[in-house]
Amino acid sequence: MPRIAILSDVHANAPALAAVLRAVAKARVKRIVWGGDIVGYGASPDACVTRVRELGGECVMGNHDHYTNDIRHDRSVLPTHREWRKNPVWAGVEEAARVLSEDNAAWLRNLPDQLQIPGGVVAHAALHQPAEWPYLRSLDAALPTLDVLRETARGIGFFGHTHRQELFYNPAETVTPERISTTKLHLPEGSVCAVLVGSVGQPRDGDLRAGWTLWDSDTRVVEFRRTAYPALEAAQAIIAADLPIESALRLLDDPSARDFRQMTGL
Repeated sequence: MPRIAILSDVHANAPALAAVLRAVAKARVKRIVWGGDIVGYGASPDACVTRVRELGGECVMGNHDHYTNDIRHDRSVLPTHREWRKNPVWAGVEEAARVLSEDNAAWLRNLPDQLQIPGGVVAHAALHQPAEWPYLRSLDAALPTLDVLRETARGIGFFGHTHRQELFYNPAETVTPERISTTKLHLPEGSVCAVLVGSVGQPRDGDLRAGWTLWDSDTRVVEFRRTAYPALEAAQAIIAADLPIESALRLLDDPSARDFRQMTGL
């Protein structure tokens, strides 16, 4: 089986998406599976959805995708107070709901909750209580999803949502992952793991480079990758789209954020 690039949480960040796709091509990876949240926060939701569809559109539904669908169906789901426009989540999904083409909106609306891939399953947040979009930020939080993986024999679970790259498994299991390097792990046949694949468009694990993951089901090796991209360009686009400055600042380190505030006067 060919290696699979798993890309999640693009969040309408076109510069990050372009950089990661160049890295995927350079790695000679032919298949891309998307972990949801193509839209939200960033300034280019329609362009990012279009690009994902051009590349095969193997994608699961993320919570920001879901919220966008809700707003397109009924704008009364938006908060009634005016301050919602300063909220990065609401502002981002409202922007997506407003600018998506009809075709792209229909595609987003029909995304599945899960996708089976060789050796595993891809979902956005978790396999337990999926309608509540739980965060797998600790082993305790991941245990219910690990139970589902074990009971259903779906193999390895690949998830986005937390915007982090890490892996959870129950150390009491008889088969456990084997670390090859700081970024590579071997997941032996029979191991039960939740792999958090990172975020292309808005990383939140201390490394501001775009995050994505490679999975080789033949060797059963998972590899966390990072790709530099022009974050300042993405931040400027967010401000130009009249989206909250918090969504831009999250992309920048502290010195860059200070310079950006001075440059924009915000």
